[in-house]
Amino acid sequence: MKILMMNAGHIGPDYYRVTEPARAVLEADLGVEIAISKGLATTMRTPPGGGDPVVTDVDPQGADVVVLQLPKTAEMLQCIRVLQAMGVAVVVEMDDLLSAVPYGNMAYNSMVRKGMARMALQCAREADLVTTTTPALVEEYAPREGGVVVPNAIPRRIAELPPAYERTPDVATIGWAGTVLGHPYDLQEMGSGLQQALDNTRGRSRFVILGQKADAAERMRLTEDPAELPWIHDVDGYTTAVGEVFDIGVAPLRIDRFNTCKSWLKNLEYAARGVYCVRSPSAEYERLGLGRRAKAPKDWAKALTTAVQDPELRREQAARDRAVVLEQHLTEHTAPQWVAAWEQAVDNRARAQRKGA
Repeated sequence: MKILMMNAGHIGPDYYRVTEPARAVLEADLGVEIAISKGLATTMRTPPGGGDPVVTDVDPQGADVVVLQLPKTAEMLQCIRVLQAMGVAVVVEMDDLLSAVPYGNMAYNSMVRKGMARMALQCAREADLVTTTTPALVEEYAPREGGVVVPNAIPRRIAELPPAYERTPDVATIGWAGTVLGHPYDLQEMGSGLQQALDNTRGRSRFVILGQKADAAERMRLTEDPAELPWIHDVDGYTTAVGEVFDIGVAPLRIDRFNTCKSWLKNLEYAARGVYCVRSPSAEYERLGLGRRAKAPKDWAKALTTAVQDPELRREQAARDRAVVLEQHLTEHTAPQWVAAWEQAVDNRARAQRKGA
C-alpha cells in the first residue's frame, strides 16, 4: 500500500500527525510506502463560462491513499472529488474543531467569520475516512462511522531523554508552554491559584512561560511578570527544553466546545519528560488519566504548593506518569492504528465505487 501524506505546514500538527506517524510506520516495517508532500500537484482550468479556476486533475504520485491534513478550501474539496473519481482513497486528518475556535483566538477570523471551518467540515464529510485525535472530533466530523481516533503519541527518543524528576533544584520551576494569544481564556482557569502557590512557596518556586507570555501577568493577576523563554519551533528541541526547564507543568483549559475536542497532548508531553503536571479536568485529560486534577483556584493552589514543598511526592508521581507513556503512548504503539485506518479508507473507496457503478 502506498500513502501520500499532505503536510499542511503547521509545525506541531505536522510533527505529531504526519512526520512522526510516517516515521513510526516505516520503522515498524508494516508493508507501507509513505511519501510526504507540502502540497498536491494539480491542474486547474477556468470554466467555459468564466469564473474561478477549478481543479481538474491531481497527481497522487501512484498512491493508493492520499491523506490531506486540515483541508479547508474549495480547491481542496475539488481535489478530494478528483482523486476519488480516479479511484484513490482520501483520508482527511483533523486535530481541532475549527468551527469552535473561540472569539479572541488568532485564528477566529479566518476559521469562523470567513468560513474556512465550514469548508473543512465539507471536506471531512466527503472523505473516505477521517482520522482525528479524539472521540469528540469523530462525532463532529464523521458522525456516521466514517472516522477513526488515532491518539497523539510521543516518539521514544523523546520519552527516553533524562527526565525532569532526576533534578533536585532549590527553586522549583512551574511552567506553561504556549502562546497566550492562542489560548485567550485558558490560563485564567487557574484563577488566583497560581499566585497563591507562588506566595505559599516564595523563594522556593518561580513561574516561567515557554513561548509568548503577552499579557499573562494581567490575565492571571500575578504580582510579578513571569519569565519568558522564546518559543522553540523545532518540536524535538521544544520537548527537550520542557524537560530541561520545567519541574512542574500546568495545563489549564477552559471547558468549552473547542477544548472538549482537544487532545491530551500537552499533558502527555509533560508526562513524557518527567514533569509533574497539574491540569484541568478536560475530557481528554481525564481519559489519559495522568497528572493532578485541578478545577477551582483552591485546587490549583493546593496541588502546586504541595508539588513544590514535597519534591519526593513530585518525583514519584512524575515517574509513574512517564512509565505509563513508555508503556502505552509512544508512536510505535499507534503505528498499526494508522495503517489500519488507511486500509479502511481503501475499503471504503472500493465500496463507494461499487455502489456508484
